Amino acid sequence: MLSIKFMFSLIIFNYVSPAPSLNILVYSPIFGGSHSKFMGNIADTLTQAGHNVTFLVPVADVTRRHEVGVKLTKNVMVVDKPNYNPDAAFNIDMDEVLRPLWTIQNRPSDFATCFTFFLEMMRTNCDDFTSNKKVFEELSKTKFDVAIAEPVSICGLGYFNALGIHKTILASSTTHYEGVVRNSGEPIDMSYVPVHGAYFDEKMSIFERYTNWAAEHVMAGNLEKMFDEEMEKYRKNLGVGVADWRELIPEASVFFTNANQYIDFPRPVIQKTVGIGGITVDMKKIKSEKLSEEIGKILDKRDHNMLISFGSMVKSSTMPEIWRNSILSAIKKFPNVTFIWKYESDDLKWADDTKNLHFLKWVPQTALLADSRLSGFLTHGGLGSTNELAYLGKPAIIVPIFGDQGRNGPMLARHGGAIVLNKMDLENSEVIADLMRKIVFDRSYAQKAADLANLLNSSPFSPKELVIKHTEFVAKFGPLTQMDPYIRQLNWFQRTFADIYILMFLFYSVVLIVPFLVVRKIYRLIF
Repeated sequence: MLSIKFMFSLIIFNYVSPAPSLNILVYSPIFGGSHSKFMGNIADTLTQAGHNVTFLVPVADVTRRHEVGVKLTKNVMVVDKPNYNPDAAFNIDMDEVLRPLWTIQNRPSDFATCFTFFLEMMRTNCDDFTSNKKVFEELSKTKFDVAIAEPVSICGLGYFNALGIHKTILASSTTHYEGVVRNSGEPIDMSYVPVHGAYFDEKMSIFERYTNWAAEHVMAGNLEKMFDEEMEKYRKNLGVGVADWRELIPEASVFFTNANQYIDFPRPVIQKTVGIGGITVDMKKIKSEKLSEEIGKILDKRDHNMLISFGSMVKSSTMPEIWRNSILSAIKKFPNVTFIWKYESDDLKWADDTKNLHFLKWVPQTALLADSRLSGFLTHGGLGSTNELAYLGKPAIIVPIFGDQGRNGPMLARHGGAIVLNKMDLENSEVIADLMRKIVFDRSYAQKAADLANLLNSSPFSPKELVIKHTEFVAKFGPLTQMDPYIRQLNWFQRTFADIYILMFLFYSVVLIVPFLVVRKIYRLIF
């Protein structure tokens, strides 16, 4: 009897006991707050699941060194640049470096200009980081079960390969990267799937389809060029035997993307692509957040409130003065609405006489969006803010400034709870005021935003569950080389069926032309 009880207890214990802790390496260079937050959430999710996560953080942008991204993960390795001087970092005015992004045109020919500084920063970062032998030796002491990197830089995959880690996962903080899609075997049809920098939805005119096609070639081409230059650096520092990035991308077993199938434009994906859009939106935590007494009093002043924020990268304080004054003019048209503007400068004399406008250098964005007193949001449309809007159900005006924001705005607007405003129209206060009126007072936008939020929060699988299960699966069974689509081995003629079309053309040409020539010959002989 005792032995039966013992065996039964053993079975129950084995069933409920958690899986062994994995050693997981997450590579997340510091260069943008939203990217660090996304990768940090993945690391914290795996830490919370009981795994041993090492968060590897090369500092690409020294002015953002404090934006590590993790909150729960304790084993964080911040790798500074050689001869890093914290005092010198404050002499770099990133606001001035990024100011031109406000006014750069949304044309394929200008997309490369947007990322000139970024490409140089990532190339230099790869060289600095991979030349640090001390960090490499330290990491070599641990046997990692799986490693995760964002393919906005290919340096992480090269580093994993040099460490002998072959069970890898890619994690994109955007919906996808064109340069990665092109080299993974995943299809992307530019005739109806907007790419980064597209600034329109899936219903495209012939000119928009051309722009979309051109944008894909520019974006992917620049990323591939950067990958080649990064590969040159990691091979120089880690050894010429480190694999080509064109092999490392398709070798990854899973591609996490910051996309949600219920929000994003429908598009074909390969089986290894897993959308985890919304992982940065912790609804339980957000609901527990309390607004400060100061902000609470501001929200209580009027029945309607609107938040204005353009994110942390391209700041409100650097926008063209004519646009800033135009927004101010629109605000003055709504004395019964309170506006809270995230504005990073102390120079506020230009708005001294505006009683319904309050400036804050930092805002608790998710807590505000979750507050029932907030009526709407005017935002740049970063993917983090877009996901927060979607999950929290707030109507919004989205003003894309650069990069994937041009895609994110129409992506959310197609659900009916948001309106996209071209940034060049910020000089027109009447247009801004008209959209503010719709978002704040037209209840149909709020209702559609709430409907989408209800759908997302009822999703059968949470982003965190997907991250944990897929990472553990890759650690156990990876690398999943059988998921590499054979289309990568086909040439252009085979992929597009051009070889078949040519053969069919030649065949039917012969079928039609030969009888014609025979009939003509007979006709001439007779007549």
